[in-house]
Amino acid sequence: MRRLTQNEHLSAEFATEWPLYDLDAKTRALLSYATKLTDNPALIDDADIAALKAAGWDDRGIWQATAQISFFNFTGRMEGASGLPPDEVPAQSRLQEARPDKHGFVGLSRR
Repeated sequence: MRRLTQNEHLSAEFATEWPLYDLDAKTRALLSYATKLTDNPALIDDADIAALKAAGWDDRGIWQATAQISFFNFTGRMEGASGLPPDEVPAQSRLQEARPDKHGFVGLSRR
């Protein structure tokens, strides 16, 4: 979120405190959907997709977001259930970053 919002000062607490932030409607809709998909996936329905579309998301973006949210939920649950320690990224790592392309889709690029 730091990279996508261009706010490098977001703390880890943003993950749970995002409703308190001044966010654009498109970002707010996505985070609301991600929260529901994470906490109550069986409750996702057509109204959730309609809310994303009303906020400016298209079918491709919704599919990509759903795939990424689902993947992170899967790996996080596997990590938690296995007793593995959380990921620790070495300070010298050069991480790939998410950057929107000219159509607003996020791909990976090197710094």
